[in-house]
Amino acid sequence: MTPDATMRRTEALFAAGLDDVYVRQSRLLGWLMAIQWIAGLVIAATLSPQAWQGKVHTTHAHLWTALVLGGLLSVPTIILSVTRPGWVVTRHAMAVAQMGWSALLIHLTGGRLETHFHVFGSLAFIAFYRDWKVLLTATLVVASEHLVRSLTWPESVFGITNPEWWRFLEHAWWVVFENVVLFLLVRDGVRELHRVARSRALMEHANETFEAKVFERTADLVASREEHRSLMVTTRTVPWRLDIATHTLLEVGAYAGTLLGCDPAAWLRPTFLKERLHPDDLRSVLAAFASAQRGAGVVEMEVRLLHDDGSWVWVRSIIGTHGPQSTELKGIMLDVTQQRLMLSELNQAQKLESVGRLASGIAHELNTPIQFVSDSIHFISDAFSDLLPLIAAHQSLHQAANDGQPTPELVAQVTKAEADADLDYLLENVPRALERSVEGLDRVTTLVRSMKEFAHPDKKEKAPADLRRALESTLVMARNEVKYVADVQTDFEALPPVTCHLSELNQVFLNIIVNAAHAIGDRVKGTSDRGLIAVKTRALDGQVEVSISDTGGGIPEAIRAKVFEPFFTTKEVGRGTGQGLAIARSVVVEKHQGTLTFDVTPGVGTTFFIRIPCPGLAGERTRAA
Repeated sequence: MTPDATMRRTEALFAAGLDDVYVRQSRLLGWLMAIQWIAGLVIAATLSPQAWQGKVHTTHAHLWTALVLGGLLSVPTIILSVTRPGWVVTRHAMAVAQMGWSALLIHLTGGRLETHFHVFGSLAFIAFYRDWKVLLTATLVVASEHLVRSLTWPESVFGITNPEWWRFLEHAWWVVFENVVLFLLVRDGVRELHRVARSRALMEHANETFEAKVFERTADLVASREEHRSLMVTTRTVPWRLDIATHTLLEVGAYAGTLLGCDPAAWLRPTFLKERLHPDDLRSVLAAFASAQRGAGVVEMEVRLLHDDGSWVWVRSIIGTHGPQSTELKGIMLDVTQQRLMLSELNQAQKLESVGRLASGIAHELNTPIQFVSDSIHFISDAFSDLLPLIAAHQSLHQAANDGQPTPELVAQVTKAEADADLDYLLENVPRALERSVEGLDRVTTLVRSMKEFAHPDKKEKAPADLRRALESTLVMARNEVKYVADVQTDFEALPPVTCHLSELNQVFLNIIVNAAHAIGDRVKGTSDRGLIAVKTRALDGQVEVSISDTGGGIPEAIRAKVFEPFFTTKEVGRGTGQGLAIARSVVVEKHQGTLTFDVTPGVGTTFFIRIPCPGLAGERTRAA
């Protein structure tokens, strides 16, 4: 993507973001118009007669004013908010109507001072459009109507018939002061929106570039893997025969000595498997021998053998079937150490693909709490600025009291400072702003911790791990893929630590959860429906089970046999490489000697079952029994 293309994409995203702001704010103000109309009728029916005629409750002209004029202000704007929420005329109409409501409410309450705060609140609501022209329209409307009414009917504005000449200027000053702050916030909001749009455009470009590299690298790895397989078949194959009763090799091919750096005769010692076989692989080897002896078809296994230099060599043994009467097993052994390394690289590439695909969503998830923390901090900063005159007035009064010379003027100054600072409002809302800030920082902490746990490099050897915490972190990482199409339901049974490669299992969980979100997204596309992803854990006899269910409609029967094949995918280009489930099966079955299966309910959804051996769990259950 060229710089010009990036700029065009940035502007397109910026325009889309502004349109979204316009639509959401217009609809919000549409609701506000309806609420204000109802409130105006209530005020006119209850408060206005008292404000203008003492305690005599009679049908007041203000009731008709609220009904007719309020309807003229609300009905057209409500219609616009429904039919043309993103229209520029709608925004300016909302500004005019909202300031008209401020004027009407001031009139209905007889010019009460507290009602004038509606003007400032209205200006703040209009500022949410992030459009200074709309804010200017609102300012001109409120300034014009205040000026006209202060000259022609001051009682409806100030509550008195003959106000001081400077009262209009005092009101105008506060409006100007708020507008300065709001214009700065609007400017910063637009800049932030543009910055986010540019970041997203750059992220999209980076993701496209990365996916192209992943495809290229994956193709290279596949080509290299096939070439290497061909070379091993022709030059690095070790045929062997083994006595079933003693588990002693009777014969091996000539390449055996080169494979482990030792004399081929060393392979024929009765203690060879005990000395050379990795302890963690002994169980799977004995199980493979037993399966082959029962005639279970071709049996394959991958194990580690100790080289003379102290390193471990991965070999794949393919055992033919000989029936239960046979006393020997025969097979071939292939050096797959390089294949294992390439598989590890492929796993890492697939993990990076997942991180790249989720990166923009994670950035958005971080931006949201940071934004309302920023808003809360700005509010607290403004509140502190409002409190400074009050603090100064209290200090002056305190000093005068210490000097024994308090004066009514100082007391009046403190009272006025408290009213100007709107102390009750600040005492109510500053703690809320602090709570919002703490909540936002907690959300950021959760996201960062989840990213750190997900991206933490795995150890070479298996280690005990908490699968519940791993699943919770993975769900946080996948939240942006899931939240628009499905709800998540968890049911985590208490489990002991499971010895595993946690980083690789995290990738398995992520692949299946993202696939579930995509399946649900395809099913509910174009509707307002939402799906459900259910994640459960439970303890079995000697195993732990993780089940991940979705309501994506299920896997078609025609492709169920292919879902674990490398590079098989039903997704469009750019949405997946077809490696996710193939790698997941390799991690679960080959690296953890577990099982990865699925169950399909046609028309409803799919449930994947991941079962990992946990011998300690079986021991605990046996003792408990």
